[in-house]
Amino acid sequence: MELMLDTANIDEITEGIGWLPVSGITTNPTILKRERPADFFAHLKKIKSVCKNICPLHVQVSSGRCDEMLDDAERIIRELGSDTFVKIPVTQDGLAAIKALSATGRHVTATAVYSTVQGALAMMSGANYIAVYYNRIMNIGSDPDRVIRELSGLTASSNGDCKILGASFKNTGQLVAAFVNGAESCTASCDILKSGANFGSVRDAVDAFNRDWKSMYGDKTIAKL
Repeated sequence: MELMLDTANIDEITEGIGWLPVSGITTNPTILKRERPADFFAHLKKIKSVCKNICPLHVQVSSGRCDEMLDDAERIIRELGSDTFVKIPVTQDGLAAIKALSATGRHVTATAVYSTVQGALAMMSGANYIAVYYNRIMNIGSDPDRVIRELSGLTASSNGDCKILGASFKNTGQLVAAFVNGAESCTASCDILKSGANFGSVRDAVDAFNRDWKSMYGDKTIAKL
């Protein structure tokens, strides 16, 4: 299992890698728009520095044409390093770009996957990750759990190194469901991950433990007894 942070906010990333087992940072134009970086590559390089190069970046191309996607990919890799995963939307042009990039050993994350056939085509084209849009699939009346299960079965039968990456979550229930149904990796916002660790019942239980401890030993911790 892998967990990634779906954000380009430096403070969130700094906090997140301090308490979470982060395996990567995923970005896209919508996520970057929230930060409005004056210098695109300078901002991403700062993220790499914060991560101390221990978790790779997943950076999305800005064009819909295959030739421009390939140009974007080469610039991304040149600026950020060969360990960067280039995110390519799974369209006809996108599949051509994925095929070309994977043939040269580039790391590719196929994104905007809404269906099993999209994911299967990206897998056969050589993508390393298949980003399945969980909540967006639900919003169009389809079943994201089924898509993840089917793609997970295909990755297992192909004996390849492609991983299913759950994405586009609105709550922790969706995140858990993606893992349960076979996603090897998931990316989520810091707010969603915090809500999984800090909901009311957990805080109530911890507060009760602390009160009981202080009733016996006051403010002394175990280390100070």
